[in-house]
Amino acid sequence: MTGYLARARRPGPLVAISLTYFLAATGLMIWRGVSVSPDYILVLLVPIGLLSGHFFGYLRDWIPFVAIFLGWEAMRGIAPKLGFPIHMADLANIERTLFLGQYPNHLLQTWISGNAQHVLTLVGTLVYFLHFVFPLAIGLVLWLVNRTQFLRFTTTLMGMAFFAFFIYLLAPTAPPWYAEAHGIAIGAHKLSADLPSALSPAYQQIWNLNPNEVAAFPSLHAAFPFLGFLALKPLYPKAAWIAFGWCLLVWFSVVFLGEHWVIDVIAGVVMAAIAWLVMMRIAVPRIAALQESKATPAHQSAAVPDTEDTRAIA
Repeated sequence: MTGYLARARRPGPLVAISLTYFLAATGLMIWRGVSVSPDYILVLLVPIGLLSGHFFGYLRDWIPFVAIFLGWEAMRGIAPKLGFPIHMADLANIERTLFLGQYPNHLLQTWISGNAQHVLTLVGTLVYFLHFVFPLAIGLVLWLVNRTQFLRFTTTLMGMAFFAFFIYLLAPTAPPWYAEAHGIAIGAHKLSADLPSALSPAYQQIWNLNPNEVAAFPSLHAAFPFLGFLALKPLYPKAAWIAFGWCLLVWFSVVFLGEHWVIDVIAGVVMAAIAWLVMMRIAVPRIAALQESKATPAHQSAAVPDTEDTRAIA
């Protein structure tokens, strides 16, 4: 039994087992109509923390991250209540100018119709629904193989999210479907379906969260997966390109569904690239916790006992 456990804790098998479990559990939650929210995912990952042999390290690293994530989520309902003017026509005009008088949302919804539109709407809605799942899955892989890269990724992710929050606060921006519904005729409709979702108590009773419908620019739906691609690329270059394929699917989906302008997507990608550049060029050289330990290989065997400085996943 000990031999099997030791083999399961090697980096390759551990990542494969953990991702298979995580994706299967996530699929089951979606099928049963349970929201894949960060607090539920924290509990969902407990068996992986136990399997890794670093359960207390799991609690140390993931609880602060998820708590900050929930705190950021709790603030999202503040922006619409402050009364700042919502930007609608100006974004529509920029989009139309950029694409020579056309709106990509309208063009995609016009070109893709009938059964094809129905199928793509369901697929796109599912992709849109996995907004939190993908970056947390990237975080899981990084935590299992290189804790330092995990800290860089999660720190950048939350820093970027809070920066975007202040943009949403001071300059709320309407998505295409919202602009269309409020008299800006662009021909783009809200196609995304409503998935059945039982929100966690943290969302319903503790945080009393309400979605912010005027937080289109920049798109965090575009930024989160691209940041995951950037963080994954140094460790798993081939897998990173699979993540980039997911990025393309997300970017297409949010435009096709009428949830974002193309300029929202571009701004989200640029924001993620700048955030990662700031992390690697400015924060890493100055913060010891974000620097690789020269004494410990990044992919050391997970069977090594857990200490503060020598970890299998560090």
